[in-house]
Amino acid sequence: MNRVKPPVAIEVSDILNLARLAMSRVDVQPLFWYFKWKNRPILGYLSSIPYWYGNLPIFAYTKFDGELKSYIAYMSVEKEEVLLTNSNDDNRYIYGAIIETEDKPPFITEALSGRNMLKEKPILIKAGNINSLIRMLIILSDTNSSPPLWYFEFKGKHVIGLMAPFFDYYDANALPVFFYVESDAKPPASFIRYISLKSGEEISYVPCISDMKYFYGRIVNVKSMPFFTSLGLGHRK
Repeated sequence: MNRVKPPVAIEVSDILNLARLAMSRVDVQPLFWYFKWKNRPILGYLSSIPYWYGNLPIFAYTKFDGELKSYIAYMSVEKEEVLLTNSNDDNRYIYGAIIETEDKPPFITEALSGRNMLKEKPILIKAGNINSLIRMLIILSDTNSSPPLWYFEFKGKHVIGLMAPFFDYYDANALPVFFYVESDAKPPASFIRYISLKSGEEISYVPCISDMKYFYGRIVNVKSMPFFTSLGLGHRK
């Protein structure tokens, strides 16, 4: 049997951030993995992004100490809330099924152990301001989904970043570029609200999605960010 390459593991801050990452689309129900690793229950979400010469699988996860149930229920309109439930019949929420595995998935636990370092880094580009970052996010979004805005701390700075693939770059499937901004303060809320008017751009941080005339970017708090490490700083521009 061929060895299965492990994904890249990204630890998010909590189950709310995991749901915010995985459950941005109303037309797709995500699958959440549940298993125990080093005697700690793990909840995670496996996805992929176009990256250099193929796709890069990402396992976003959080350590979970609550009572296991069948679904994660999440809402972000008018208020943001996440809960675990055994039913999926409340249409106020969108749902993701939780699949419990009897054994630890070895290709995922290899990623969690830290042995699978991200060898090929993205190109790191510092954006001039948060408005430029949101304009890039709008370009990468469609009516059903948009990429996450990753938030993390790095060397005393608060960083918000966005992965943008530029397809068919020479012989690469996609050139991955990580655009980011730095600040001295943590984002005050989980969503960035944006609108462009004749009078100029308006941007603010809000706790949930409300007025649909605005565009909303969702911020996902992570404890680790392999796209932005000291090994990749040679590409910073």
